[in-house]
Amino acid sequence: MTTLELDKLADEFIEARGGSACFKNVDNFNHAICTSVNQESVHGVPSKNKILRNGDIVSLDCGVRYPAKSGMCTDAARTVGVGEISDEARELIDITKKCFEVATKDLRSGMKVARIGERIEDFVGGRYGIVDTYFGHGIGKSVHENPLIPNFNVAKHKSVSKKVLDFSDTVLKDGDVICIEPMINVGTGDLRTARDGWTAITTDGELAAHHENTMIIWRDRVEIVT
Repeated sequence: MTTLELDKLADEFIEARGGSACFKNVDNFNHAICTSVNQESVHGVPSKNKILRNGDIVSLDCGVRYPAKSGMCTDAARTVGVGEISDEARELIDITKKCFEVATKDLRSGMKVARIGERIEDFVGGRYGIVDTYFGHGIGKSVHENPLIPNFNVAKHKSVSKKVLDFSDTVLKDGDVICIEPMINVGTGDLRTARDGWTAITTDGELAAHHENTMIIWRDRVEIVT
């Protein structure tokens, strides 16, 4: 099937249940989901020309507002295999999910945003590339809100902007709603943007994976709501 068919299925499913797709109308994206295949990391544009084949992996990223007109937003992503996938691909998907789990374990209000990226980078330990040009984020009335949430240890990166550094110092408050979304690659963490202006692709052509959930931060727990 094509990634455009996946987009249609998602859009119909959301609307039939009284929701609306958050990604539509974000800078004229015009799709319910992002579909990033193999070396595509994030923001893959659904297309009738992009046909999924045995052995592919595809990252599905979806934002939903519920109820459709007046509700709050959530955002989530999963990377899945199509048919029989390689051990390398399976391990990448597993590591990316574990990055999310490591980042959220024992996360509580009162902690700084920087702790999230520190935990992810410590866990990865240089075995994989961590995308450092896209971030997790706050969420609520809009699908993308402050703060930006780096998936890497900002203290170890020389070229981090002041904006990212400032957000990393943000202290999470009781009831904050955020999205944590590690984007992990087999090779380098570097990405380039495709001609469509959206799709972010690994510069070395290696596989990429993405795992995301929306959560509420409390004093004694993290409540995952997607």
